[in-house]
Amino acid sequence: MASIAELAEEIKTDKIKSEDLIVCLEAKNLRVVAMAMFKLIERNYCNLRIVDRLAGLGELLTDSKFIGPWQFGHVAIATLSLLDNEDAKIKFNELFERLSDNVKFLVDNFIKSESYKT
Repeated sequence: MASIAELAEEIKTDKIKSEDLIVCLEAKNLRVVAMAMFKLIERNYCNLRIVDRLAGLGELLTDSKFIGPWQFGHVAIATLSLLDNEDAKIKFNELFERLSDNVKFLVDNFIKSESYKT
């Protein structure tokens, strides 16, 4: 098994195996987690384990500043929306409907901004 640093380099150079992206989602390094989320969107790769992990990350809605006005949880929830996967869409809808209007605005704004594209 590759180290997190090696996996981060593989993400950056687009040499990572899609199934290794879940390992990156579980990293303690939020930069690596973000890189993995963006790669999941780019590849449209998803399974139930990824959906569950993104849902867990979606709870990071305060004290977890990511980029601009967005917290890490906004990005995780948006990632669920951006994946073309039925389980991801169901989980996104379930989480989204429980959010405050302000948080919904931020998630929608992140999706529309296309900040995940590199």
